[in-house]
Amino acid sequence: MFMMTFLQEFQSWYWDCDFDDAELEAAYDATGTATTAEEFRRAFLVLLRSEDTVARGIALDFFDRAHATNRFGEDNPFEPYREEVVATARAMLRRPPRPGDDVAFEGADHASALLVLGKNGAGPEDAESVIAVLRRRPDGALRENALSAADSILSGSEAPDPRLVALIGEVAFDRSLDIRDRLRALGALREVPGDEVTALLVRATGEDDHRVQQEAAWGLSIGRRFYAHRALLERLDASWPDDERRYEANEVRRALAPGPHSTYWQGATPESPQLLEAHQEMRAPVSERAHRRAYRAMLHSGRIAAVGIALDHFCDSDGLTRFDLDTEAFIPALRTLARHVLTQPPSSARLSPRTGEGANHASALDALARIAEPEDAALLATALRRRDATPLIRERAIHAAQDCLGRWDEPADRLVAALEELIFDSSATIEDRTHAVVALFDVPGPKATAVLLRAAHSSVLPIQVEGALGLTCDHLIDQHRDLVRGLAESWPDGDDEPDRAWLVLDALED
Repeated sequence: MFMMTFLQEFQSWYWDCDFDDAELEAAYDATGTATTAEEFRRAFLVLLRSEDTVARGIALDFFDRAHATNRFGEDNPFEPYREEVVATARAMLRRPPRPGDDVAFEGADHASALLVLGKNGAGPEDAESVIAVLRRRPDGALRENALSAADSILSGSEAPDPRLVALIGEVAFDRSLDIRDRLRALGALREVPGDEVTALLVRATGEDDHRVQQEAAWGLSIGRRFYAHRALLERLDASWPDDERRYEANEVRRALAPGPHSTYWQGATPESPQLLEAHQEMRAPVSERAHRRAYRAMLHSGRIAAVGIALDHFCDSDGLTRFDLDTEAFIPALRTLARHVLTQPPSSARLSPRTGEGANHASALDALARIAEPEDAALLATALRRRDATPLIRERAIHAAQDCLGRWDEPADRLVAALEELIFDSSATIEDRTHAVVALFDVPGPKATAVLLRAAHSSVLPIQVEGALGLTCDHLIDQHRDLVRGLAESWPDGDDEPDRAWLVLDALED
């Protein structure tokens, strides 16, 4: 409903015209009267595939409008033509800008093209076109859209084009421009690697305008730049009055604040002054070297809580990798320690007051979910089969099994068998049993499929639903569609419909 209404009311972003060509005029008029997606598509394609620059520009604007409107949950009716739209935008940018007149400003064709590219994956192949636009020192929507496309290009480039970086820098430091354009330029550099970008961000922190300072400081607080510029960021953060603080300043303060204590060891205190200092350094590192040193101290301490905290920091995106620290060198030791921890008794509740018993196993299972190798299948299967496991440990064991089966090239039969035992263990909670079924979704191989079929024939309805849902995975649905449809038809509907049954019904409709 929203999509049709918005498209009917839309004319274009940059174009104001009547066409001399009757076919184009009719297509343009149809965009104001069409009531179905098919009618809009016919009019759209006439405009898009025309040789008329204005018509194609309007088509690109309509694509952008529909793309923006799909946030209301309706499909973009022009989505099937995305590749053609992007190709048209690129072709328009290869031509000189259209002169300004009473139809549109100079370069409106480039503005429409850049708008589409900036939101639909402009990449390194578009750098030359965007550089050519920025070299013309555009203004208004053309500059704004060129910066948006440049942002997309830099985000998708392994090595940023120094010419593009320099041109964006010129915009950022041009004090004659609107502050919004300057901030947009700095924002395009925010996560771009390279010494040239770092130098521009540092330079921008010396500008008088606090908005420029904060945008640049935010860029310096992201990733490994943080380590080298922490002292500068602390000085800047202290200099901004509360009434001048913007979102960017709050992001800087968040980077400076201590990271998480741990996942499962809240309330635990490291067992020596040295470990306490290492823990504090891990949470708020003053340098990359200090961060690595502190992490090694915790990981190799031999203390149950300290090792657990180190395992948690490896798994937490706001932990060890908070500032893009390369963790590859730690993985062999982490894997060895996590394996060892799982062979030990569960830690006492006294060591992890808020989590309770077994925090060490929870930390180890989360680490192995990321780095376990196929040879660890037996160890994970043992964790799944522990009948004295706490609810948390059982949950983390299922999660680890699911992640590993999804990651490994070949399914581990031992792990599949352990999940099967849990699925049909009537003494286990229904939550654990259904989660164990879900752990087998998309797992290839006859053994996993056999378990899903057995689950689909279970007399326990929640397990049956999950088994049926597993059979709707891409590699199984064609073979088992009739079975799944028959099961779905047998389920109660209305208020009594089983949870997640709707997912099965949706899969059958696709």
